[in-house]
Amino acid sequence: MSHEHILVDGYSMLHQWAELKPARLRSLATGRQALILLLTHFHDSHGGELTVVFDGRSLPRGGEGVKTNIHVLYSRKDETADAVIERMVGQSQRPHDFLVATDDHAEQNVVEAFGARTLSADGFHAMIEAELKDSKEILKQLSFSNRHFSRSQRL
Repeated sequence: MSHEHILVDGYSMLHQWAELKPARLRSLATGRQALILLLTHFHDSHGGELTVVFDGRSLPRGGEGVKTNIHVLYSRKDETADAVIERMVGQSQRPHDFLVATDDHAEQNVVEAFGARTLSADGFHAMIEAELKDSKEILKQLSFSNRHFSRSQRL
């Protein structure tokens, strides 16, 4: 079990991972839910702490009712997810415990200056695949090419 805290720039992953494209094209909410489900499977195996942060500008009023064992945060409408992640790392007493997954090079530079480690979207995707030997089946389910979900389970 890991003792690191993984911070995920949600839209950075959502727009880079091909497996999530069908869900994202249905709607941003569906894409977010698919990403959260995948991250939850990863967290169940990997352990540690995992927080995914999304820009709050596109959040529907009242939020989304996704139940999970990871932390899901939305920035205020007047700030970005990047700002939330940078603040979390910058204000931490142990910034070296953070692993930040993002494709935003400016954000990578800021959090690395605080002492955090970073991974690109591709690097984080590879980490998830290595952790979850059966991730291909999970990703296949998330691609929505397979319609085995009931309406209430559909992301």
